[in-house]
Amino acid sequence: MKKIILLFSAFLFQYAAMAQCTTTNATSCQCENSQHTDCDLLPDITISWQALESYSSGPTEYSQIGNGVNNGRLKVSGATPNIGHGPLNVFGQWDSAGTTWSYFLCGVDTFLAPVSGFTCPNGNPIPWQLPMQRIYHKNGNIMSSWNRFMGPVTYHGGGSLYNDEWGIFTLRIENQNIADPREWSIVGWGHKLGFCLMDYNECSDYPGHCRDDNTVYNQGNTMVNNDFPNWGLGGGNYGCSPYGQGISSGYEDIYSESLDGMWINIPPGTCNGDYWLVYEVDPHDYFLEEDETNNFTAIPFTLTQQSPSGNPFISIIPDRSDYICSGSNGLVKLTATAGLSYLWSTNETTQSIFAGAGTYSVSVTNYCGTGSASYTVVGSSTPASPSGTDDTVCSGTTALLSATGNNITWFDGDGATVGTGNNFITPILTSTTAYYVQDQTVSPGNTGYVGKIDNSGGGANNNSSSYLMFDVFRPLTIKSVKVFASGAGNRTITIWDEIGIIQQGGIFSIPDGESRVELNFALQPGKNYSIRTSANPNLYRNNAGVTYPYSMPDTLSITGTNQGAQYYYFFYDWEVEVGGATCTSPQTAVTAFVEECTGIDDNWDLSKNISVYPNPSNGKFTLDIIMPGTGDAAVQVRDLTGREIYVKLLENISGTHSSIIDLGNFSRGIYMLDVKIGRKNYIRKLVVQ
Repeated sequence: MKKIILLFSAFLFQYAAMAQCTTTNATSCQCENSQHTDCDLLPDITISWQALESYSSGPTEYSQIGNGVNNGRLKVSGATPNIGHGPLNVFGQWDSAGTTWSYFLCGVDTFLAPVSGFTCPNGNPIPWQLPMQRIYHKNGNIMSSWNRFMGPVTYHGGGSLYNDEWGIFTLRIENQNIADPREWSIVGWGHKLGFCLMDYNECSDYPGHCRDDNTVYNQGNTMVNNDFPNWGLGGGNYGCSPYGQGISSGYEDIYSESLDGMWINIPPGTCNGDYWLVYEVDPHDYFLEEDETNNFTAIPFTLTQQSPSGNPFISIIPDRSDYICSGSNGLVKLTATAGLSYLWSTNETTQSIFAGAGTYSVSVTNYCGTGSASYTVVGSSTPASPSGTDDTVCSGTTALLSATGNNITWFDGDGATVGTGNNFITPILTSTTAYYVQDQTVSPGNTGYVGKIDNSGGGANNNSSSYLMFDVFRPLTIKSVKVFASGAGNRTITIWDEIGIIQQGGIFSIPDGESRVELNFALQPGKNYSIRTSANPNLYRNNAGVTYPYSMPDTLSITGTNQGAQYYYFFYDWEVEVGGATCTSPQTAVTAFVEECTGIDDNWDLSKNISVYPNPSNGKFTLDIIMPGTGDAAVQVRDLTGREIYVKLLENISGTHSSIIDLGNFSRGIYMLDVKIGRKNYIRKLVVQ
C-alpha cells in the first residue's frame, strides 16, 4: 500500500507541476535553453522510422497489374511526434461578430474576408488560404502568444484547413558515399495533403515512435511522456477543427497507409531489389520549429512484386520544356531512370545533369541490368536588343517612341506591359519618363491531339462536379480543349494533382454551343491528374461511345473519370504541345524627354495632339486639343465645295482643351475640319449622318 501511495503522490506532484505549464500559465514551463526564462516555446516535428517500418504492418507493395487503382503503389504510414518544448498550433479561420473570417491570397494580393462564398476579386480562379501558426511565449510566469502566416496552401472551401505536401515520401536507391538519404537517387515518389493535424497519441502510447533523433534508422533514444519538461503543453486534445489544430508537446499524429494519398507511385519497369523509403514531413518549412533539420527519416525496403532483372528500361526526363534560348543562362535538368550507377556522355556520374542545347546520352545500371537512353535539348534563337528612338515633347503632351524588332513589347518602369508593336504613344506626360522595350521570338514545340474527338455516342448537358483523370509522362502544355456548352458564360477550369492540390487554373468566357477554350496549362510529369470545372457548368458529357484510354504515346493518357468508364466529362480533343520556347531579348531603354514650353514652335508636329469624336456623328462633335505651352487655335469647317460653314477662334489655350463643334443644322454628308496652330494646319474629315 505504501508503494501505491508513493506512486500516487508522484503522479499528483507531476500533475500539479504540469497544471502550471499551460497555454495560459507559464509558471512551470521550461525554455529549450533551461537557463532562460524568456523564450518562444516552439514545436519540433519529427517523423518516426519505427512507425514507417511497422505501423499498420509496415509498407504494402502492389504489383503493376491486377490491383485496380493500387497498381504500382507502395503504401506507407507516417507518425509525426512533436518533441519540442511547445505545441504545434495552426488555425485557418476564426469567428468575430457572428462572421467567420480567414486570410486569402489571390495572385499577389492578400485579403482578410468572410469565409462564406469568398471568391478572388481580381480574376484569379482559386484563392489560396493563408493559415496562421500560433507561437506561445514564456516570460517568467506569464504566457502570451503571437501569430505568424504559414503557407500559402490550397483552399478547399468552407470549414477546411489543409496543408499542401505535409509529407513527401520517396523510394530511393542507397548511395553509401552520401550520408543524407534525401540526396540519393529517386525511383518513385508520392506526397500527402495534410487535412488534419491532431493529438492522435501520447508518446508513451507507442514507445519508440518518439525519439530524440529519428533521422537515422535504428537509432535515437526513446522518449516517453516524462521525458518532456512541458509534456502536454497545447492541451493534448487537438482535433480537425479549422479554428485550431496541431500536435501538443509529447504527442504524435499518425497518417495510416489506409488514408488517401499515402502511397508512392512505383514506375513501371522498376525491378525487384533492395531500396530505401525516405519520408520528409513539412518539407517546405511552413512551420517555425526548434529544429528544421530533423524532419526526415529513412528505412530499408525490398521490392518483391515488381519486374525481375533483365531488359532494363532507361529513360531521360527533362524538368521543363526541352527548348532553351541561345545566349541565356537557362539550362534544362535531365534526370535518368534511377540506378546504382550512371555515366553520361558529359562524363558526369549523377542521376541528373544540367544541360544546354545538344544531344546527351546516359548509361544506367540498376537492378534490371544496364541500359542506355539519349535526349536532345533544342536551342532556340534569342533576338538582339532592339534599338529605340527617343522623343522630346512639351509638358502636358504625349510622346511617340519607336523601336526596331519583329515582336516588340513595351514596359513601364515598374515592369508592367504598356504596349506592343514598333511604335508606342505614351500617356500625357509632365516629366521625363523612361520606357523599356524588348523583342521576342517564339519557337513552337510539337503539337498533337488527344481525347475523344467530339460528343458523338450519346449523352447530354450536365451540371455535375465530375471530372476526367489523366497521367502526364513528360513536361507539356495543354494548349486548348473543345467544349459543348448550353448557354454562354464564365466557367472556372482547374487542374488538380492526385492529392488535391491545384496546379493550374483560370476563368474562361465560353460561348453557347461548340467552341475551343485556350487554356495554356503547363504541367510536369505525374499520375492521376484531374481536369475540373466550376459548379453547374452546363457542359456536354457522354454516357456512351467511350473507350479509355485516350493516349498520346510517351506524353499523356486520359485514363477515365471519377464516375466510371462509361462517362466522358466535358473536355474534348485536347491540343497538347511538347517543347517550344519564347526567347526574349535584353531590354532597351527609350526615353520621352519632357520640356516646359512657353510658346508654340512652328517646327512641332501636333497632329497626334488633335482628336475629334464621335465621328461619324449626328452633327455634334467634340474637339480635343492638347496644347504644349500656351497659344491660339483657329477652327474652321468647310463643305466639299470649299464654302466656310463654321469658324471659331480658341485663344490662349493650354494643356488639354475641349470644345463643341455643332453642325446639327447642316445636311448629312462629309465636311472638312481645319485646325490652324501657329503656321501649321491640321485637317480632319467630319461625317454627319
